[in-house]
Amino acid sequence: MAKISTKAQFKTYCLRKLGFPVIEINVDDDQVDDRIDEALSFWRDYHYDGTEKLFMKHCITAADINRQWIYAPDAIQFVIGVMPFDLSNASINMFDLRYQLRLHDLYDFTSVSYVSYEITMQHLRTLNLLFSGTPQFRFNRHQNKVFLDIDWTRDVQPGNYVIIECYRALEPETITLTGTLSCTPSSNTVTGTGTKFDQELVDFDFITIGTEQKQVRKISSPTSLELEGNTAITYTNATATIEGVTDVWNDRFLKKYACALIKRQWGSNLKKFSGIQMPGGVTLDGQVIYDEAVAEIDKMEEEIYMMGSLPSEILTG
Repeated sequence: MAKISTKAQFKTYCLRKLGFPVIEINVDDDQVDDRIDEALSFWRDYHYDGTEKLFMKHCITAADINRQWIYAPDAIQFVIGVMPFDLSNASINMFDLRYQLRLHDLYDFTSVSYVSYEITMQHLRTLNLLFSGTPQFRFNRHQNKVFLDIDWTRDVQPGNYVIIECYRALEPETITLTGTLSCTPSSNTVTGTGTKFDQELVDFDFITIGTEQKQVRKISSPTSLELEGNTAITYTNATATIEGVTDVWNDRFLKKYACALIKRQWGSNLKKFSGIQMPGGVTLDGQVIYDEAVAEIDKMEEEIYMMGSLPSEILTG
């Protein structure tokens, strides 16, 4: 069988696995689409292959400070941490204790033990965590907002960066960004009309403009971003897309789970006509199909829950 790379191919595979075209599958096309979307949603929520870990870099704007939260794209499933944005992790100078330790006590690994140095560094990290701590945050993916519990007028300024450790759901289909954009070969700045760059993209994403694929260097505002390199030609009111991860459709669990959901829908449709005798003496028995599908679904979901397939850092906070 050829590698599945589109939703249409995935749908055909599921129906073929259930018996089509030898057996008529009494499920409407819209019902099949709904069950595939349901399977994809469950796979993203609970299977470790359904998300990717990333560090979302966001440049603070005046609008962020005024509303006191920042956007998280729709694909962000979980936020597990916000990197400290004080000076504790900045480059150290010669008056810093860490610099002095390395200068006087750790200049030569061959003659000095690094055990005491490591113990001292752990102590310093503990003190920094005790007195400075890490930024507290609140996030719900249905709001697409990351709330930082900080003093927005003192702790951050426009132009500062916040690094958010998070997980993003894999999207198998190509997505067309909101609005249109314009750019020229003389500049790497892209200007949007009706766009929502800060809600749909993160820095270092790849977008396709016309036939060119470009990487996003910086999202300046909802209507402006910078690319890594200039485009080859001028684009005016063009659309941009994000290519999907098509290999998602080949995931073994996703295929089994989607087939089971479609089978349950098939049984649910047929069991309303249970006992009706068809030409040739065949009797419809949708209840059996429904019960088999429910058992398969329960088994797969139990396996996922028991395996704890989500990354442990999500479960432990």
